[in-house]
Amino acid sequence: MRGILAAFAGMAVLASVATAQADTKIGVWTVQLDKDCAISQEWKTDSKDTAGVGLAYTNQGQAMVMVFRDTGWKLKEKETLSISLAVDKSWSEKVQGVAVDSTMAAVGLPASATAINALMNGNELYMEMDGKSDDYAYTYYLDDTRKAISALDACRAQAK
Repeated sequence: MRGILAAFAGMAVLASVATAQADTKIGVWTVQLDKDCAISQEWKTDSKDTAGVGLAYTNQGQAMVMVFRDTGWKLKEKETLSISLAVDKSWSEKVQGVAVDSTMAAVGLPASATAINALMNGNELYMEMDGKSDDYAYTYYLDDTRKAISALDACRAQAK
């Protein structure tokens, strides 16, 4: 779990800071193509909170970190979370996660072809924090994810 927290120190900044000089846009995704190699998107929810999702590779490309953010959440920092993920009907997995702070949760995933292909080819990613109210469940639209992950893969290949 400590590795997950360390891996997205940069992701937390990416999710909460305006686009930096090294960032580019691919559709709805902000792509950070420097030493961090990360993609993220954020938007205003119906309740006027800011929500977002981010993805980065860790462990020299052997794993991925996904970060979920909503300014309306009230998580306990470092709280262990059980999170259910599903992309359309092609992939689902229950994973362990951790609250980075009160508004952000992160999970580690193996960088498997199944998970990556589901994200690249899917329409919607559903995330639910098990044991929490519906306020801790969200559907993330995967528009332009194929192009954004391709850019992320190219960045990862250059970083090796």
